[in-house]
Parts: sequence; C-alpha cells; structure tokens
Amino acid sequence: MAALLNKEVLLSRVLAAIGSSGYRAIVASRSHPFLLRVFKSDERTFLNLRVYIWNCTHGGKNRADDEYRIQLTGVVPQIQPGEKTLLIGWHEGYGVFVGFDITKHAGQDSGSPSIQVKEDTLLNAHERAFSAYDRANGEIAIACRPEFLVDYAKNAERLHRQKGAVREYITLLNQVDTLSDAQIEGVKNAERKAVIATIKRRYREADFRYRVLTAYSNRCAMCGVQLDLIEAAHILPVAADGSTDETSNGVALCSLHHDAMDNSLVSFNARYQVEVSSSALVALGNR
Repeated sequence: MAALLNKEVLLSRVLAAIGSSGYRAIVASRSHPFLLRVFKSDERTFLNLRVYIWNCTHGGKNRADDEYRIQLTGVVPQIQPGEKTLLIGWHEGYGVFVGFDITKHAGQDSGSPSIQVKEDTLLNAHERAFSAYDRANGEIAIACRPEFLVDYAKNAERLHRQKGAVREYITLLNQVDTLSDAQIEGVKNAERKAVIATIKRRYREADFRYRVLTAYSNRCAMCGVQLDLIEAAHILPVAADGSTDETSNGVALCSLHHDAMDNSLVSFNARYQVEVSSSALVALGNR
C-alpha cells in the first residue's frame, strides 16, 4: 500500500512538480486548498492556481484490485473566479498525479465522496509520462508525471472535455512518448490537435532534459555547480539545421552559463573545451 502523506508533504510534491515543469511558485495560502502563484522568471504574467489534493489509494477490500481513488474529505471543492482550479490526487508509489474535471465535482458534498481511476492509468503515466482514462460517466481522468503538472493545469479544461471521437483522443494521449508528427497532423479536431501537440512538445523537452541532466550528474559542465537551477541546453541550437534532441547534442548548464551560451558569449570547441567570445565581450563592454 502506498504511503499516505499529510497535506504539507502533498504541497511539497506539488511545488517540486512545478519546479520540474520549468516554473516557479509562490505559496499564497498554505491551508488546503492551496493557492499558488505560478510563473516563469522571463514572463510578466502568472497563473493563480488553486489546488485540491488528496492521496490516491486503492479503493478498499470490497473494490476491484485495479480500482484506485481519491476521497474528497475535509473540504467541498469549489471554483473561484480568476483562479485555475485543480482537483488532483498523488500516488506516492507510482510518483504521478491524477487529475479530475473540477466542473463535475464542484460542490460535491455527500459525506465522503470518492472519485475512481484504474491502476493502468497510473502505471501508464509512470512509464510513458502521460495517460488518459474514460471514466464512462462523461469525464476523462488525466494522469501525468510531475514535470507535466503545469502543462496539465494550463490545458485541464480542454483535456477533460468530451466531444466527438473520445476513443481516438484517449489513445493518442496514452502513447505520447511514441506519437509521430503525422499522427498529430491527422487529428481533425483543431482544439484536440493543439492540446496533443503541446503535450508532445513538452514530452520531448522533458525527456531531453532528463537524459542530459542524468548524463552530466546534474552538474554544470562549465562551473561544476549542482543546484536546482541546472538546465539542459542544446549545443547546436534548436533552430539550426541538423539540430537534434539526441543526448549528444545536449549539455547541462547552470542558468547563468546557459544564458551566456545563448548569447554567444561562450561555446564549446571540437575538443569539448570552453571558449569565450572576445568579440562578444568587447561588444558588451561598449554598450
């Protein structure tokens, strides 16, 4: 049985996920439901994120072996104007979040209501980053690894929405790790195509980041620092011809040296030595 975490620890899981998604968060309210201000350092806007979260656990001895659930105890979920509201569970064993459609459960107060999801959905998210499950009651449940939490939050309404070819939609979401550009282009619904393309792009970015940071032991290749600020940079820029997401085209850098490389102040030569651009330094000095 997965460990049951208290609300403070669940909040820490959410904050860690936001960090791994490439964002930062300010905790505006530490009482449940949590209120977070989510932002990127290079953006002027932020997301007001209201988070209802419970442990995702097995349904109990009288339930099917593959049935898991969150139990909405202690508070009645509500939607507040000006906020993005998440209704999510965290499974410690699989290390994934599972989200439900808040519009289906706002105001739900029947003692101790629960929302079910199949274990395969959690497992698939653990193994393949992202997973969807048709609850057959007019709701799609979405499970994801932590690094996709912000992307899920931003697209929650569209991800949960059921219209048209639901089966095709779920199938594509469940194979995001192997999904081809041609398959995405084949999606006729423009809104769903945009959502799937966004998730696929984020999967590629997250997969590249994981492989590169692992290869460099989460250490900056230039200064050797090991902090949460380590980023995965492309050696040959993404926009350049011949650039790839292969691990060999990546390097782990702290945010300072990543910016320096993006601005052509530093680079690597063919022998993997760091080179400093004297002309760029002169130009900066003349500003």
